[in-house]
Amino acid sequence: ALRSLGAEPVVYGDGLVERVRTLAPTGVTAAIDLYGTETVQAARELGVPDERITTIAAQVDGVIPANGANAAPGAIEQIAGLVAAGRLRVPIAAGFPMAQIRAAVELQASRHVHGKVVIDI
Repeated sequence: ALRSLGAEPVVYGDGLVERVRTLAPTGVTAAIDLYGTETVQAARELGVPDERITTIAAQVDGVIPANGANAAPGAIEQIAGLVAAGRLRVPIAAGFPMAQIRAAVELQASRHVHGKVVIDI
């Protein structure tokens, strides 16, 4: 799934920085941590400045989180416009009626979802 988006998957854990250096010998310019803080720490070791690192899953001193709480005014409308124009693709992994919300949450919690989980209201 990641390769289809133009990304190269890297295994987390011991040796992460070395694996990334092997894949990107000319350096890393930005990073986003979607789970925990390991990517933030690796990015710092790789020389990525804090202003080019973000996270959605944790608070890290010096790193601005990417979440709705700090979105710029009009950001949602701009993103919706990009989706409507076909310039931003939002893959949908699964849709559930409200009556099956437990199943939707369990799927999302599995951390193996390739796209968004949608709840139909």
